[in-house]
Amino acid sequence: MSPQPSILMACIQPYWSCLQLGSQHLARQFAANGYDVHYFSAPVTPLHLAKIKSAEVRKRYQNALHSPWTDPVTSIKSYIPFSLIAPDGLPVLKENAVTMNWQKTIIPGPVRYLKKHRLNKADILYIDNLSYHFLLDMVRYDKCVFRIMDRHDGFPGWRGKTKAMAKKIAECADLTIYSARGLKDYTESLTPGKFVFIPNGVDFELFQRKFHTKRHCRLESIPDPIVIYTGSIDSRFNTELVVRAARRLPAVSFVCIGPDSGSWVSSSHPPNIYLCGPLDHNEIPHIMSSARAGIIPFNVAQDNDLISGIRPLKLLEYMAAGLPVICSRWAEVELMNSPAWLYDDEKEFIRLIQVATNSDHDPEVYVDFARQNTWQISFTRLRKELKNLV
Repeated sequence: MSPQPSILMACIQPYWSCLQLGSQHLARQFAANGYDVHYFSAPVTPLHLAKIKSAEVRKRYQNALHSPWTDPVTSIKSYIPFSLIAPDGLPVLKENAVTMNWQKTIIPGPVRYLKKHRLNKADILYIDNLSYHFLLDMVRYDKCVFRIMDRHDGFPGWRGKTKAMAKKIAECADLTIYSARGLKDYTESLTPGKFVFIPNGVDFELFQRKFHTKRHCRLESIPDPIVIYTGSIDSRFNTELVVRAARRLPAVSFVCIGPDSGSWVSSSHPPNIYLCGPLDHNEIPHIMSSARAGIIPFNVAQDNDLISGIRPLKLLEYMAAGLPVICSRWAEVELMNSPAWLYDDEKEFIRLIQVATNSDHDPEVYVDFARQNTWQISFTRLRKELKNLV
């Protein structure tokens, strides 16, 4: 019997986070295909103590103290190192001295940490978190995969600071993959060796679950009709547009599920906007079962450089749940050629919400599109590219 292949994944979000991004989904695909998956996410530091009231921050500390945490369903092992400092978009922490040397403050040291968990060798080293650049020199691997899912220097605080790190990883990687066609030019600018488009997908079976019980407890006091947004509420989310639409449509409930980075001022939005906070990813389909539509109100005019590289997972998740999708228009969503309803301005956004909440639609149109864009399909493409590496 051949030994079980291993993969060390160095990512951003914790494996168990309420925000399930592409790498967590790919981790499950690797696990389902026989890999021993070791999943690293961003470290915790003493600075995180300022947010200790957050349930997710507390869980990150617990994971750091008791690494690895093993997922009982997939056997994926989740690691969160503890370090004294870590790269961040804040002053000082974004400086080159920190980004290139923070790993020296990992306790009990990066080399000892890797040896302690027998992670100094892996069949595949997978990186999507630039901060883990040092693993290229500390881990013996057969193949290295670098995944690009954003324009790294497009985030606030990081402009001009991250491209050199991304370039170093891309040049060392055996295979660089990018998740949206809008990232092709950026990926090429990093001068990688072999690179290929591996699109985001959807966990189709999860969102096809049927719910015959009462609506989710978070929605018990929220009147119909409901339009829903799931995901991080950050600078890309057009809060002003949603507030204006909610005021124009007082009979519609606008429900937002996900962590809020401070985009909302609680006293400034109308009462038919409901900020329900983060929710376990496995519960999202239950929430969606009570909605009439999913919305993606991104502020394209303000953040076009960053948004142009996004192929939204939530679009596919809404559709897998049978929901029409009302989405701001940018090049990537047009290239997806999906049945999403795209809008260019506030008037059209409001009109489409009225159509979604006042008429019936065939869910199979959306379900069929999601069925053709699963994570299994994307993983099959990735596995083929890995097998073709010399």
